[in-house]
Amino acid sequence: MDFKRIEIIFVITFLALNIFLLTTYFDKSYNDFSSNTSNSEVNFTEEMDKSNIELPTFQNEKNKIPYVQAEANELLLKNYDSLSNQTGMIEKDGSVFTSILSSPIALTQEKEFTAKDIEKLALFVKSNQVLFGKQYQFFRYIKNSQQVVFTQIANNIPIADGTSEIIFHLDNSKKVISYEQSYAGPVTVQGESREVITDKNAVDILYQNNEIATDSIVKKPVLSYYRTLNLEELSMYAPAWFIEIESSTDTQTKRVDAINGTILKVPTLEQPQSATKSKLKSSIEADSASLNSNNESSLKE
Repeated sequence: MDFKRIEIIFVITFLALNIFLLTTYFDKSYNDFSSNTSNSEVNFTEEMDKSNIELPTFQNEKNKIPYVQAEANELLLKNYDSLSNQTGMIEKDGSVFTSILSSPIALTQEKEFTAKDIEKLALFVKSNQVLFGKQYQFFRYIKNSQQVVFTQIANNIPIADGTSEIIFHLDNSKKVISYEQSYAGPVTVQGESREVITDKNAVDILYQNNEIATDSIVKKPVLSYYRTLNLEELSMYAPAWFIEIESSTDTQTKRVDAINGTILKVPTLEQPQSATKSKLKSSIEADSASLNSNNESSLKE
């Protein structure tokens, strides 16, 4: 008998059997994983529904987004004194410009903030009354604090971490009386695009980490940029999901890194309490008090 030939046949048969068993095992593992993933997604939605959490319509698509880079600059510091019809001051490091408008911008008489209000403010932003305004777009209206936020657009995506935005302040008669501006500077794309998690993934992550309370409303997530590296010469921005969550008492903002899925704790400038703003406010109040005092003296005479 040709034992060598029998040995070869036996080895080939053994290898084929192993390949078949391994293929069957991996196919089963993949199917189980897919099934568990699908069930997990359904369960998150069901659990949030049981908690009376209202969810938006998700896009649920995977996109590829690159990092972007902004060079360190003093563009606000060098240009703010060219603006007219406003009283302005700037932080010593040039990071935030604070302006009080000489002529407040009257918005519509509607009680709520409307599309016409956005359009009117957008025209002002893109005029020569705001530095680099053509690089900013409307982002959101904060009802509780009567603020309207415009953000710088980089790679067609808003920078929504407070480092490059314009915050308009409204008075009780729905007039824009002042604003603060921060500016990252000219932005360039860096490196290859990376796949980001979906908007639904981001909300699931927040829910898993008890970041979404019961009886709340989750607004539609917005893909944005946040500053992940701040050096003396440049800043790097990474993609993140910006998510607003409304409750009966307030509106909270959450951010989830769109690449690694971590929940971010990023400070913002939505309600800046800068020394410049305080000084400017004190100066205006002093001028106002002086004017009222003069008026009273004139009336007495």
